Amino acid sequence: MNGGALTNFIRNVFVRNFYLKFIAAILTLSLYIWVAEDRETSEPGYAPLEVSAPDGMVLVSDPEGWVEFTLRGRRSLLNRLDIDDLDPIRLDLDPADDDSYVRITSAMVGVPPNIRVTDIEPPAVYIELEPEDIKTVDVEPQIAGEPANWYTVEEIRTSPQTITLRGPQSLLAQMDYVPTEEIDITGRSSSLRRSVQPIIDHKLITAELDDDIVVEVDIETEEVTKTIDDISVDAVNTSYDTVVDPDTARLTVTGPLPILEDMDQDLLRLEIDLTEEDQRPPGTYSRPAEAVNLPDRVQVDAIFPERFRVTTEAPPEPEPELDEEEPTDDAEETL
Repeated sequence: MNGGALTNFIRNVFVRNFYLKFIAAILTLSLYIWVAEDRETSEPGYAPLEVSAPDGMVLVSDPEGWVEFTLRGRRSLLNRLDIDDLDPIRLDLDPADDDSYVRITSAMVGVPPNIRVTDIEPPAVYIELEPEDIKTVDVEPQIAGEPANWYTVEEIRTSPQTITLRGPQSLLAQMDYVPTEEIDITGRSSSLRRSVQPIIDHKLITAELDDDIVVEVDIETEEVTKTIDDISVDAVNTSYDTVVDPDTARLTVTGPLPILEDMDQDLLRLEIDLTEEDQRPPGTYSRPAEAVNLPDRVQVDAIFPERFRVTTEAPPEPEPELDEEEPTDDAEETL
């Protein structure tokens, strides 16, 4: 090939249809770069693990809550995959899986077919199943603190008084009651009513409860007994003159401490009702007395003596009034 022919050949190769060849070269280079960039790569992935026990059984083992793995595939496919939003890996167990290791396979991971799942960790989880049971136990209210001075807790009531639990047989066998949330009564001087929740420490045990537990705490003042001497005894409801023997007595009462301490003893007295005796002739009778002017919530325990001798007498008749005598005529003449 002479020099002119070589020159024409080179010109035809590089110059003829230059623009088309230039565009083809750009496209070829772009395709190369895209293929090179979209080569296979790997990324870490993870998904939550959900374990479903068969009916009538409870999963008592505690498998890991997440499964980690490696995703392999073209970069473009991995870029389109939202790794943070993968579906949970579900293990649907049957009774034969008890006390065994269940493998986690790549088919359980929800990824597109062109992406491979490798390096699964953990590769298997230990499964322990136990029969599910139901048990009814008492509700035990938890009360903290002490009421105010001179006050005491009279009664604690709960509604409902029992609660039904559901869970593994072995755990329910250890439970005789369920405590409630704590109720603080420190310094209180009045009753209270609270809605509380049961406290169940084990996550495998659930309570079948439609509403909150209601706890009522009755707080009353402290009851004390007090004896008071020399209380006067009077006969009442009679038109007779009366003599009461003895005319004083000892009174024993019980009531709330603050009320007894504030009670005015000078207002207290004992009365003997002689309504029936007032219809009879005067005489001597043995009668009990009754305390009057007692404050509310104070009751009589004893009166000593228990009976009194009462003598009734007709009141003396009033003396007739004497009219002044007018002077006579003889008197006037003598004067």
